[in-house]
Amino acid sequence: MKRLIRPTLLLLTIMFLLFSVSYGQTYKPFLEGSKQWNIMITSYAYGGSVATMNTLQLHITANDTLINDTVYRKVVNTGYSDGAYPSGVNGYIREVIDEKKVYFRENFALFYPPKDRLLYDFSLETGDTTEIFGLHHCTWNSNTFKVISTGTINLLNDEVRKTWYLEPIGDNAQEADLWIEGIGSMNGMLFPGCSQLATISFSLDLLCYYEDDLNLYMSYDSCFIDWTTGLEAQVENSIKLYPNPARDQVTVSLHEEFQNVAIYHIYNMDGAKLVEGRFCEKSVTIPLENIKSGVYFIYIQYNTTVLRSKLIISH
Repeated sequence: MKRLIRPTLLLLTIMFLLFSVSYGQTYKPFLEGSKQWNIMITSYAYGGSVATMNTLQLHITANDTLINDTVYRKVVNTGYSDGAYPSGVNGYIREVIDEKKVYFRENFALFYPPKDRLLYDFSLETGDTTEIFGLHHCTWNSNTFKVISTGTINLLNDEVRKTWYLEPIGDNAQEADLWIEGIGSMNGMLFPGCSQLATISFSLDLLCYYEDDLNLYMSYDSCFIDWTTGLEAQVENSIKLYPNPARDQVTVSLHEEFQNVAIYHIYNMDGAKLVEGRFCEKSVTIPLENIKSGVYFIYIQYNTTVLRSKLIISH
């Protein structure tokens, strides 16, 4: 004899299944898809005037990396670089989707020894508190933040994402922060609660966010800002890269006043350095026969400034 299911129980079961499917689809995993964050670093001269504005370009590699039996992905900087934000791998990131938590591990010990730390907790609700740790930690005495409110935001493709408004707890704490689900802090992906590095010498702002090469968030009228003065600006406007796409070789031309001073590097999308050399003349021709087809980044470094250009190789 077949067992009958009461209508009320059947209705509750259907509602539960619908809720479970809907709930599972609402959370946007942080490590899902191909992503890039463009982050502006504004440096201030003595007296508070703007000295330079440069752009970090962070993305997460698709391949897994195993550290101490824990699976991570690499966070790679292919934009502006210096001692605090080197080009290449800046650290390692992982996500526990069921808990909606994202963890980060630095690649180098600038201020603190590298270890697994909570970067984001997207399960938080209004009134909850959490400790968060971005690259270099960024805060003075406290990394504790309280969720003041949650809301939503419409991205450039009209997709709706959840938001969190957080305020710091403790003396000498940082400024408030806003998170977007799947994107992270408005200070930049690696800098939750870190508008400044415990100083007024520079600030951090998310310029643009890309997902699968689609621009979903933009805070300024440009996604790349490299503002310098004097000869640096002159040299920046004088760099030429041709042909691009390239096949067996590429020629890089630089302003003559910086010949014998500048050096070049070519990195792949995983942050590995493939080629390096120095300018001996106004231009240099780089052979590419041993590099497979794909997208790469070429860096021109002179003094303390690093300029970047995308290089496409198609054999």
